[in-house]
Amino acid sequence: MNKLQNEVLSIPSQLNVLQEHLEGSIAINYDIHTLTLKPGLGNGQVRYTNLQNGLQSFDFNFKLHKDIEIPIDAIASESLQFLYCLDGSCFHQFESHERFTQIEQFQTAVVHSDKGLSSKILIKKDNHLMLNIICVDKREYFEKFSKEDNQYDKKLQDLLSNIKTKSKHFHLGNYSLKIAEQLKLLFGIEHSNEISELLSQKGRYYLILAKHIEKFHAEIESNSNTSGLLKNELKMISEISDYIKKYPEIQHTIKSLCLESGLSPAKLQEGFKFMFDRTVSDFVRNVRLEKAEKFIVNTDLTISEIVYSVGLTSRSYFCKIFKKKYKCSPKEYKFKYTAAHKKGSMS
Repeated sequence: MNKLQNEVLSIPSQLNVLQEHLEGSIAINYDIHTLTLKPGLGNGQVRYTNLQNGLQSFDFNFKLHKDIEIPIDAIASESLQFLYCLDGSCFHQFESHERFTQIEQFQTAVVHSDKGLSSKILIKKDNHLMLNIICVDKREYFEKFSKEDNQYDKKLQDLLSNIKTKSKHFHLGNYSLKIAEQLKLLFGIEHSNEISELLSQKGRYYLILAKHIEKFHAEIESNSNTSGLLKNELKMISEISDYIKKYPEIQHTIKSLCLESGLSPAKLQEGFKFMFDRTVSDFVRNVRLEKAEKFIVNTDLTISEIVYSVGLTSRSYFCKIFKKKYKCSPKEYKFKYTAAHKKGSMS
């Protein structure tokens, strides 16, 4: 059997179904398969990640030249599907309903349907869509991976028991930026050939699923929005957080960030507490520390140069907050990283 035949056989059936609706070529990198659209259909990709038996993720990131309907029951039969729209919008429809339900930017949805009941996503042309779908196969996952007594699986089982009495279930969630923050780190990245990096990326999908489950339970129990912020205000919080990450060296203040965003101080603080569970100042401090950590392991800058580069002025203060976060001094952190890296390269 030649290499091409081996690659065809290794392509998951779910991706073959997608390829029937979204024509393109498929590339394989370990458990990650990427379907790149043909130019005539649109521009972009669909990434399929096999997390474990019974647990898969699809990342749609493209703009189409025509409207397309994708049967998600065909790519995820008898499963729970957790959807999140990072950019653009799409529509969901069950076979027995004429009405489509729109899933907007920053919005979640939970979908469940029994075998034989059609469930599909409509994607409009000229709409840049960034959509993540995590699929939990009821039979595979719950029979093989939910036997351990842990809170994560218990919540997932409780979620299923709440909706399994219905042949179909669709829950349109409220807006969430906590999931958006995680997906930003996964969309658009070039997946590494390093096993450690691939495992790290997979771990982020588990974190996203956990946030979906937590959010679903909170919304079902409270039957109310978890934030008083409007969609455009959440979008501005997202943009401001990206701005801080891009320019950590700027002396960010509540006043300057309010001027940059057009939000009031109260809305700004509410947005950061909702999205990051941090105040604005805590968020800025954490961004600077994470930027400094990258400088420590990836450059030969001195500690004083790093302090200046991330917008801080006191070396002693930097060392104090760095040790609190990373449990050692910057010099110790550099030494441990260098030693571990040398050991890894020799093995």
